[in-house]
Amino acid sequence: MTDRDRLLDVLTSFARLLVTDYAVSDALHDLVDGSTAVLHVAGAGVSLVNDGRLTFATATPNQLETVEQIQEDTQSGPCVDAYRLGRIVVVSDLDQEAERWPALADAARQAGLVAVAGIPMHLNGTRIGVLNLYDDQPRDWTEDDIGGATLLADVASAYIANAQRLDQAHTTAEQLQRALDSRVIIEQAKGMIANQRGISVDAAFGMLRSHARSHQASLHAVAEAVVNLRLQL
Repeated sequence: MTDRDRLLDVLTSFARLLVTDYAVSDALHDLVDGSTAVLHVAGAGVSLVNDGRLTFATATPNQLETVEQIQEDTQSGPCVDAYRLGRIVVVSDLDQEAERWPALADAARQAGLVAVAGIPMHLNGTRIGVLNLYDDQPRDWTEDDIGGATLLADVASAYIANAQRLDQAHTTAEQLQRALDSRVIIEQAKGMIANQRGISVDAAFGMLRSHARSHQASLHAVAEAVVNLRLQL
């Protein structure tokens, strides 16, 4: 069920970002967080197109990363189908699709995930990626669920389009590549903080985001400082 109040909050937040140079990678992190809260799902991820392949960009919570990575590695799964077909793909129970996507079904089972929905993201008529939703129990995805998810994916895509207009020196492909590159340095920083603090990777990511927001810096910049300059949070 869609949380209308939270949906309004997320949409308002994205509207405020439209006139800023907020990093695309940070906006994608906001998208997965917002989708999880608005739709009351177990987690969400975003995959972007890179050289014709769907590539995992970000996900929350951390255990979703294995599931996202398998779809990237095998280039198969409901989220890949959503991108290729250009339409929403929903699965109520992945165990019932185990023969179709055995590696994905096994990884999802180990992560405690059952239901999946892939929502294509479009930019000027071109598919640029997919918003991926996961739940930890069988779920009959309702029109309300899909409507809210589609609206969030469209708003995030609009932000990416606006970011392109604000920075004409870079193409959309370059911006999306930067978002994918940011994932690598952010993953390294999350691991370092988790190891240093003896906390979970999700908690470490929360510290990264909190520091970035309080210092009005991008996640990428803070992650680089942690990895390369040994910044202590």
